[in-house]
Amino acid sequence: MKVFISWSGTTSQQVANALRNWLPSVIQAVNPFVSSEDINKGERWQEVLAKELEDAEFGIICLTPYNVKRPWLYFEAGALSKSIDRSRSFLSPFLFRVNSSELKGPLSQFQSTIYDKKNVFNLLSSINNRLGIESRLEHEHLRDMFDDEWHKLKEELDRIEESQEGETETEYEWLYTPRDLGKIEVNAYYKSIWVVTRSPYEDLQNSFVQNMVQKNIERGIKYTFILPSSDQIEEVKTTLKNTFSSHLEQLTITIIPKPTFHSLAVTHYYVLNPEEDPHYTLRVFLKLPLKQPDYWIEVDYEAAYDFAARFRKMIEKGITI
Repeated sequence: MKVFISWSGTTSQQVANALRNWLPSVIQAVNPFVSSEDINKGERWQEVLAKELEDAEFGIICLTPYNVKRPWLYFEAGALSKSIDRSRSFLSPFLFRVNSSELKGPLSQFQSTIYDKKNVFNLLSSINNRLGIESRLEHEHLRDMFDDEWHKLKEELDRIEESQEGETETEYEWLYTPRDLGKIEVNAYYKSIWVVTRSPYEDLQNSFVQNMVQKNIERGIKYTFILPSSDQIEEVKTTLKNTFSSHLEQLTITIIPKPTFHSLAVTHYYVLNPEEDPHYTLRVFLKLPLKQPDYWIEVDYEAAYDFAARFRKMIEKGITI
């Protein structure tokens, strides 16, 4: 049986390759096709891809947080759907670190496979049931083969990093969601972070922000929160101290008079590695001043240096506690 495995983006490609290499170890009659691995150099890739799409009896679409909206993925999904309409075959989106609620459009109409042992076994059962009688495995034999081989797939998929260079949930390399930014913070090599925020109390009520900060605290990263004076500042200080708990040495809070703060900080900023240290890369992200959605961009190095210098002066003039 030909199984076409569709991917788009680095993370999705790694998932596709893992499935391609693993599936035949459980069901030997399966012949997986992944474009990055199965088109020979010198071949007309458009023709090979078109033929494989047409001949596919089963399709797997590898979905990750970074490709759910990618147009190329929907092209292949559309071609697979047409093939499936003709052959009464089967198509399943494979959800890797993606919730089924995030699926939109045509892909939401298909039965998805969530990345867990039960769902993956159900996927293989569906593939096996579409084989001819001479190739089909008995259910108990399939279960035994699957149980023997499952750990290999799980180990391979779990090794895939949470974020890959150049991949974002927005489809654009330069535009970040809060989750993209959180993955950069947690996975990269930093020793300190400055958080410049105009609405600290609202930010700290966000469980995602709290979880991200907690992970970085455990990694030993030092935080400086640069905040405007406000009526809620005592509540903010209490929340921050509770968050850092036994790691208060990693927390610095600097309070800036509100007029001064608002004249120098027009939005929210994350300054990663603000110290002038050649061993660490200075990066500055700022939140686009939009009500919805919550998007961030990274400024270039010259602008980052200017922002760091500006906030350093704010710290010098503020009250540090």
